[in-house]
Amino acid sequence: MDRKAWFVISLCAVGMAVNYWFAVQNQQALAAQQAAAPTPAAVAPANPAAPSAPVAATPAAPATDVPEERHVLEKGSVAWHFTTRGGGVEKTVLGGNDQITLNGHGKEAVGALRREAAGLDAVAYRITEKSATGVTFEGVTSEGIAVRKAYSLSDDASDPHLLRLTVTLTNTGAAAHRSEEYHLFAGTAASMAPDEPLRPSVFWNDGGDAENKDANWFGGGMFSSEKTDYRASHARLRYAGVMSRFYATIVSREGRPEKPGKVWAARFLVDHSNDKYKDEDAGRSDWAMQAALSLPPVDLAPGGSQTEDYQVYMGPKEYHRLKELGEQREFIMFYGMFGWISKGLTNVMRWMHGLSGNWGIAIILLTIVIRTLLWPLQSKAQYSMKRMGLLAPKMKELQEKFKDEPQKQQMEVMKLYKDYGVNPLGGCLPMLLQIPIFFAFYSVLQNAAELRGQPFLWVKDLSIADTVHTLVFPFQLPLMGNDFDVNPLPLIMGLTMILQMKLTPQPATVDKTQKMMFAIMPFFFLFICYNFAAALSLYWSTQNIFAIFQSWIMRMYMKDPVLEKVERLPKGPPPQNPFFNPMNPGNKDKKKGGKPPKLGG
Repeated sequence: MDRKAWFVISLCAVGMAVNYWFAVQNQQALAAQQAAAPTPAAVAPANPAAPSAPVAATPAAPATDVPEERHVLEKGSVAWHFTTRGGGVEKTVLGGNDQITLNGHGKEAVGALRREAAGLDAVAYRITEKSATGVTFEGVTSEGIAVRKAYSLSDDASDPHLLRLTVTLTNTGAAAHRSEEYHLFAGTAASMAPDEPLRPSVFWNDGGDAENKDANWFGGGMFSSEKTDYRASHARLRYAGVMSRFYATIVSREGRPEKPGKVWAARFLVDHSNDKYKDEDAGRSDWAMQAALSLPPVDLAPGGSQTEDYQVYMGPKEYHRLKELGEQREFIMFYGMFGWISKGLTNVMRWMHGLSGNWGIAIILLTIVIRTLLWPLQSKAQYSMKRMGLLAPKMKELQEKFKDEPQKQQMEVMKLYKDYGVNPLGGCLPMLLQIPIFFAFYSVLQNAAELRGQPFLWVKDLSIADTVHTLVFPFQLPLMGNDFDVNPLPLIMGLTMILQMKLTPQPATVDKTQKMMFAIMPFFFLFICYNFAAALSLYWSTQNIFAIFQSWIMRMYMKDPVLEKVERLPKGPPPQNPFFNPMNPGNKDKKKGGKPPKLGG
């Protein structure tokens, strides 16, 4: 990419930074209003319940006079904690390098049955069966509907993050019961740190088309107002849930039956009043997501029953794991418009991790492979930019000669390109072909849960910044003392970017203002990327080093271009049509017949 393209990218980045600053100010003001307002669970629903299934204006509180019972199921490194408060999964604890708790900020248990999407499960459940592989809850609603929820671990060969749920509703009353407002709570998702680049979001799959809304969507924007919650009906709802950057809770219909259903979601503020984020702006606007999905329409005659089977996944967002589970659950990765490239890169990176045993080395190897495959395009771009540089004196002469005739000047410049066989887009087009690959790999590294907690050299966790703590100096630094934290990889990235730009051929039309912008740009990118995840900084630094090596090789072994006019053969006569008759240009080979004789006397 030439320097003019970098200049345009820099301007775009500045605009994004300014927009982000205004968004943060808006989020802080919104957070202050939200803190003084009631929680989403207490807000009146935007859509009233169906007339056939009336719901009270204020959701009933869960029964507290019944003693709470708990049960824990364990499989591998996953511990499922159940409670009778809502009759479901209170939280799931994932083992590994450190303990991760899913649904830790939950309003109630995953699997709680709500009569209104934003309400609470008011049924007093009790445990009727429990074992090392399952637990069953039973209770009766105020409408006389007996609820039975049976949770069970899958077989030994299945994923330990997967749980089966069977919900059975039985009408114990004397009247028929019909409703479309039974909702299963799908849990909550919160960021591991308030400053994570990706916000928690709700997602759903309607007949194979997965979509999502993140927490920022509820805040509105320039052309929309703040939204209290999200409600939508779908004709073929397959699954729904919530996710953070690396973890997800997915409640899906077993066997992927295509039945109608509804999705509800709302956001709420995470309480950081007693932790290290209490005085930070990010801690005051840290939003978590909660969601629920409805059962298919319930229509029960007296004594009738209806059973629905579900699968609950609570675990990491790993593409290969979700794809093996099936049911299109891998669609929640949301790689973006270049997702098909991201999926291929994910598989290659996993294969390279299998060879090297380290995710940092796998990132370096994959970056080198990508840059090697793109070497011909990069070489062609640099060669084209060098030829453009040779035309600079002639272009300046034309600019001086036709400075008062811009249209004539443009025509002469295009004629100059044609005479010397130079394509003005030759340096840009090869780089444009590389952009989808770079964006796809960026998306892979940003979403890869496999990188969390993985070390590389001095990096303790590739999914966060590679901060080195407490560098002590024997003297006091102004305004900083004698110790501070530093992120080495972004510094390496900035240094290699400066060296790379020094070796990049200079375009012919660069002026002093652009030169100054080019000199500032590496420092600008260092500023905005300083807290990037170590995996992204490692990728960018590796490709900069490779680009420097590539430029050095090309300088040594590639011949400098020579500017020569293109010899063009004189134009000959146009090709003749084989059926063309030169004696009859109009191709009128038919003789005109005479007029017919007049008949009559």
